[in-house]
Amino acid sequence: MVSPKIPKGKWIKWAPPPFGILKLNTDGSSRNGMAAGGGIIRDYKGSALVAFSTFYGPGTNTFAEARAPLFGLMLCYRLGYSKVAVESEKKSFLIASVEVQSLGQSLI
Repeated sequence: MVSPKIPKGKWIKWAPPPFGILKLNTDGSSRNGMAAGGGIIRDYKGSALVAFSTFYGPGTNTFAEARAPLFGLMLCYRLGYSKVAVESEKKSFLIASVEVQSLGQSLI
């Protein structure tokens, strides 16, 4: 019997944000043409404040990867979190830090 080859993953250590800033980590994916995403908001100690997952319907991986941070920022705005660092697996959507209040109603 031959064991299947299992690809090796890459471990990435989570780095906390500076004091006074929250960190939003997100991810999204698509399977059989249906997209979903989610994320978690933590403080500088790594304590989870909010976690979420959302079904987006028809879409690609790229679509889901782009929607998850947007949904997370809308949630931050609604919860009154004003200083948020956003981190996503998809580097093209990475936002270093955002003053959520300055985005105002454009997120809603």
